Amino acid sequence: MFTYIQLYKLTPEGREHLVRVPEYLDKIKTIVVELGGTVETTWAFMGPWDFLSIVKYPDVETAFHALAKIGLLEVVETQTFPAEEVELFTKAFV
Repeated sequence: MFTYIQLYKLTPEGREHLVRVPEYLDKIKTIVVELGGTVETTWAFMGPWDFLSIVKYPDVETAFHALAKIGLLEVVETQTFPAEEVELFTKAFV
């Protein structure tokens, strides 16, 4: 499984129905899980992004598939970054 940081920003449509945010987050989690991934944790933010999730996908293709399906919900914009433990980064200098 590969780890990704997923940032979510509510769209105008998502903010219009703010009380439905738990439903949106549940739908996102369902999409990820149905495609074989896992949502390890989700945090709410104050600032330019509204939520951050740590997500694991079996491969890049699955990550793209999930992001496309999440985009079809039209209630969040996403930005996604692959992530690894810092030890992998520091090994590059040895």
